[in-house]
Amino acid sequence: MNINFINVSIIIGLILIIWDFKIKKTNLSYILILLVLSILILNINLASTYLFDLGIWKLLFLALITFCLLILFELIINKTFDIYCLLLLSYFGSIILIISDNLLTTYLGLELQTFSIFILIAKNRSSIKSSEAGLKYFMLGAISSGFYLLSVVILFLFGYTLELKDLVFFSSDLVVYLSITLILLSFSFKLSLTPFHFWVPDIYEGSSWDVITLIATLPKISVICVFLQILLNSNLVLFLSLSSIIIGTLGALNQTKLKRLLAYSGISQMGFIILAYSTNSNSSITIGTLYVLIYIFINISLFILIINYNKESNFIIELGSLNFINKILSITMVLIILSVAGIPPLSGFINKWYLIWCTIENHYIFSSLIIILCSTIGLGYYLRLVKTIYFQKRGSYFFWVNILVKDTNQDNGLLYGMLGFLFFINLFLIFNFTFLINIITYLFMNIY
Repeated sequence: MNINFINVSIIIGLILIIWDFKIKKTNLSYILILLVLSILILNINLASTYLFDLGIWKLLFLALITFCLLILFELIINKTFDIYCLLLLSYFGSIILIISDNLLTTYLGLELQTFSIFILIAKNRSSIKSSEAGLKYFMLGAISSGFYLLSVVILFLFGYTLELKDLVFFSSDLVVYLSITLILLSFSFKLSLTPFHFWVPDIYEGSSWDVITLIATLPKISVICVFLQILLNSNLVLFLSLSSIIIGTLGALNQTKLKRLLAYSGISQMGFIILAYSTNSNSSITIGTLYVLIYIFINISLFILIINYNKESNFIIELGSLNFINKILSITMVLIILSVAGIPPLSGFINKWYLIWCTIENHYIFSSLIIILCSTIGLGYYLRLVKTIYFQKRGSYFFWVNILVKDTNQDNGLLYGMLGFLFFINLFLIFNFTFLINIITYLFMNIY
């Protein structure tokens, strides 16, 4: 299949950069250099190689990361040429991960993505927390790469194939099984699964909100795409998913900082997604992918709301009296938060409902009990956010800051349009969600 999507994605990215710098009328020389490089890239026929494979089901993940990229271009705070280039590098790394059919090209995409995000996290040189977060992300990426390269070396040493689609057929061999296990452990770092989550809250705390949005979307989507191709029905995957759900839920209960709370919430959500994929049934891929879609839509909506309310929000208490300052924003944020919590009839409820049904159908009774218990406990910290927004008044300092200090970057029609679209999906998908399930089922008919 001809990979025209890469060419289209490159052109879209270049148009966005050129449009921004056309308005600013700066760094035009860099644009010319970028155009020359793009011409060279477009002349490469990736479809003629055996390293890439673009199945029809991968189009869903490609469309999802492209949608996230468009939103990220609007969310970034420092709209400079360097930041745009780093975003595009992360995007191209995600594309390579999704379309890759070889372990070596997958590693190339992982490293391209990791290094660009590492620089974005540590871009604030005046902040110690930003530098610390960047260093910790780099170290997690290095450990992850070590596991990954060890698996590749083992496969190469014993003469096995490096193609992803062939690894599953040889998974009964001990060497291949060990290598796939190492790859899954490597991806667990990228997905922030327990017990490899220990620095994730610190990374979130030291990053700006736009970078957090990037960390929570592009790497997660692309790694999940590779993850489900080599997923084994093993107790290790089940342990990673269940422990992530438990640790993420319990870790968020005593948090006072918003970024750290969302970090633990993301850990538990990743646990739910991996558990959905690991149930080893005909509907597991459909349910897992549905969870990914709704998870991305809900989280992007929440990040857009937080950035538009206050880019410097740190403590949960700073959300207090939001209802008095902006009623529409407060109502929207509360509905998004309740959707993340899985309150019916919002779209987040669909994820939990189908996941519980799938685990019970496949006789994972203990897993279903963990889902129900952790979802119930998780309501505590989500409802605490709602209580802070509506019923808890902040100190006079925070109140007058919102009254007197105006943000000049909030008049963004495109961003509000995207938020409206996401909010519509979040609120009304419950009334007609079967069409989305049918689309996912059709796309994944020939995944293996």
